Amino acid sequence: MNRLAAAVAAATLAIVTPVAAPVAAQDIAGPVAAAVDQFGQGMAESMTGGPGLFVTARGEAPLPAAASSPMTVTIRGSGKTAVEAVADRNAQLERVRSVANRFDVAVEVGATSYAIAEAEAWTMDSAISAIDWSDPVLAADAAADAVEDAAAAPAAADGASDTRTVTASVQVKLDRPNESRLPEFVDALVEAGVTNLDDSLNGLNLGAMAPFVSLLGLDATRDPGEPVWHQATADGVRKARAQAEAIAEASGRRLGPVRYVSVLMRSHDGENALVSVAVRFGFEE
Repeated sequence: MNRLAAAVAAATLAIVTPVAAPVAAQDIAGPVAAAVDQFGQGMAESMTGGPGLFVTARGEAPLPAAASSPMTVTIRGSGKTAVEAVADRNAQLERVRSVANRFDVAVEVGATSYAIAEAEAWTMDSAISAIDWSDPVLAADAAADAVEDAAAAPAAADGASDTRTVTASVQVKLDRPNESRLPEFVDALVEAGVTNLDDSLNGLNLGAMAPFVSLLGLDATRDPGEPVWHQATADGVRKARAQAEAIAEASGRRLGPVRYVSVLMRSHDGENALVSVAVRFGFEE
């Protein structure tokens, strides 16, 4: 009978343990996991080592500075041959490198891809059919232009124009300069002839869902590494001890050593690594 009463007392003491407020969205799983865990632990403690004190807490540690997302430029060189296309691409690439050097920006050049396209051959019939004859003045000008194009169009040996074009494309990643210089940097790229710029910061903004994306392992860029997680865990254990000491003092007991620590959840809020822990303490005899 005494053993059963001790078990009930231990379970009751664990159940009334408070959780620090406010509770963030990423900590919802903490109390749920703790509720399941504390019941079994409370029964075991009462049978083997006497009552203990079970608390949950969340520790924090600053996230390291995130690496700046790169800006991507696609450079396409074109020509009648691959050699001409590569030469055109290289000329554009040198202009981009020159801008990057002016702003002390690192450049990473990817692999070159090639494509061959066959454009629709120009003919007098197609040019005439494209003229809008509703305006006699504009139509006359367009017809004159068609005649000039016909005279300037080179003919191949078989009488057809060679309309094949080879394209050499390459993606170039550029580190982002200081935000105060970013507009000037973009303008310099435009002056260098860049027409295809992708700023990867324009991706999907997950907002409040970001911590849950982190939990699913989809936010590897913000994984701070194990030393930071350990620092946040230690902070959580310190906060748990502070809670437990207040509860023990209110119940007229003195807190003893840590009996076990369980990591319930890892996440981050964009600035700090967050670790939710469940900690069971013993009492001093």
